[in-house]
Amino acid sequence: MLLLVTFVFLNAEIMARVVFPRVSRIESRIRKDERETNSIGAAIAGSPLTVLIVGNSLLLRGLDYPKLRDDMAGQANVVRFGIENTEYIDWYYGLRHLFESGVHPSSVVLCLNLGQTVSTRTLGDYSARHLFGRAELLPAAHAAGMDATRTSGLILAHWSVFYASRATIRNFVLNKTAPGYAEAMHTLADVPIPFPPDEELLAKANERLREMQQLCDRYGVPLVLLIPPAVVRHNNDLLAFAASQQRVTLDYPIPSLGTQYFADGVHLNQRGATLFTESITKCLRTRLANEGVGDSIDLSIR
Repeated sequence: MLLLVTFVFLNAEIMARVVFPRVSRIESRIRKDERETNSIGAAIAGSPLTVLIVGNSLLLRGLDYPKLRDDMAGQANVVRFGIENTEYIDWYYGLRHLFESGVHPSSVVLCLNLGQTVSTRTLGDYSARHLFGRAELLPAAHAAGMDATRTSGLILAHWSVFYASRATIRNFVLNKTAPGYAEAMHTLADVPIPFPPDEELLAKANERLREMQQLCDRYGVPLVLLIPPAVVRHNNDLLAFAASQQRVTLDYPIPSLGTQYFADGVHLNQRGATLFTESITKCLRTRLANEGVGDSIDLSIR
């Protein structure tokens, strides 16, 4: 029996590591982004600067990544690392692990809205495998308010690709075999959390941005906060105000857009993504022209 269990587990692990990335477009993209990000080293004199842009589905669906890379070719090497459903805790400890591992971009652009910045949620097991190192597991669990059971799962997920990806694999199978059921489950799970009063939001946003700025300062990587467009701009205006209070370099090129630019009221559609990508490209080029490619590694967008 023990041999059978071991055999099943090993096969599941092999399938998750080798087969699943080949059949899942999302998993393949995440693994590719992860490899490209981990290959970023310290800047070499005379070589193009590297801008690392990280975020979740707001970035993935709002940024035309191939176009941005093509438009910035020869001026800066843009590397995207996006994972759906990630929020502040995922990227704080994810960036800490990347920096500690020797990843050193010329600047890092963090794309989050206000709700994701102040959130205590985390992608959990998947982040434990793809974003966190061993040193980040317990601090991340504590920051997310995990109990002992969830913390144990987080530790196991760091070592096992199958355990970390089991929910992703389940969703992949459901989307292929029962798309209607999968959509209904997604709708039920995607319930917005009510926001506290503005004063509390502003205080928490200040705390989070100060913490992220200190992390990037500690490793000598300039931080840029990129706020994606929204239908109603009030909450993200609060985030922008918090960034100004913490002296965090801010990119807020399109505070709001009409509903015709959104696929679902939250994520940009192709028209919205075109506008957002063009605005980011313009900001990067303006910054490079003002600073000089060889004079500064700060590619922040103001």
